Amino acid sequence: MIARLARAAAALLLVAATQTTLAHHGTASVGGLGTEGPGAALDTASPLPLGQGTLFALVKSEYADFQQRGPGWTEPQKRFSSFNTLAVGYGIAPWLSAFVFQPYNWKSVDPGGTNSGLGDTNLMLSGSFKWDEGLKLVPQKESLDELDDWHFGVWASVSLPTGASTHRDDAGHYFAPDMQTGFRGPSPGVGLSVMKELSTDFTFLSELNYQHFFDQRYSQAGYRYQFGGETRLNGALAWRAWASGAGRVDLVPELSVLDLQRDRTDEETGTLTAMRASGGTILYGQLGARVTLGSLSVGLSVKRALAKKLNEGSDQQGSEGLEDHRAALAVSYSTRF
Repeated sequence: MIARLARAAAALLLVAATQTTLAHHGTASVGGLGTEGPGAALDTASPLPLGQGTLFALVKSEYADFQQRGPGWTEPQKRFSSFNTLAVGYGIAPWLSAFVFQPYNWKSVDPGGTNSGLGDTNLMLSGSFKWDEGLKLVPQKESLDELDDWHFGVWASVSLPTGASTHRDDAGHYFAPDMQTGFRGPSPGVGLSVMKELSTDFTFLSELNYQHFFDQRYSQAGYRYQFGGETRLNGALAWRAWASGAGRVDLVPELSVLDLQRDRTDEETGTLTAMRASGGTILYGQLGARVTLGSLSVGLSVKRALAKKLNEGSDQQGSEGLEDHRAALAVSYSTRF
């Protein structure tokens, strides 16, 4: 039972949607904890599988409140975004887990109003490995001692264009691509995660992932648009601060580097070219806590930009790195099915 709960600990995945001059993405993290065994982060992926026959469900809501420019700013200003995700996962094999993510997003811009609706459905497969005198697939059962080994995960995902991309603002004009709730085309992603239990109470986790976007024609607006690719490097330290019976509390500091390529459009030149006031690199710091009661886990976190180098920072607003803060709440549950 201990090994099963510990393995059901965390298939934590990032599902990045996208970003442009006005931030367009949220994150969906999947994770649970056993009372004993390694900890899981809130944004940094864990390589541990769900475990064969385990059904996992998660609801997560993330709110981003954006800094506002002064009276001299003449462009629309994004006020806030709310990214909400329902995720379901299943352990196909001891080392293989599958997930489906369904977002529902709200985005507010002034002038323009609020746009809301379903986002693009995301599908993902995650494979899990361990290092034990060589690289091996994670077995059906692992003792707590075996969970001390280095663990690795690889995953691949693709979003399906199920979200809307033709919504109009309060004046009847089409929302810009970054204000739509869908991305109009598929978007593939890949990732690699690493975990090491440093001691009974401390677990180190790290993750590297990339999301790619293809250029799409927005025929109603009359132009093509391609969101810039996103690369993330995340690191976390999960500290089991308290545990008793079926209860556990973990405190989780995390750091994340987000590198955003420039978006591209042919709106003005007729040729797909890189846009000004888009892209850059941001270092985020995040503090989170996760409370576990049996198979139920509740996580809460607050994230802020610690440093940033935006390509044209003085001309950007509502983008990653320019939030007042990001706050997230996640509730997850896992059970044998």
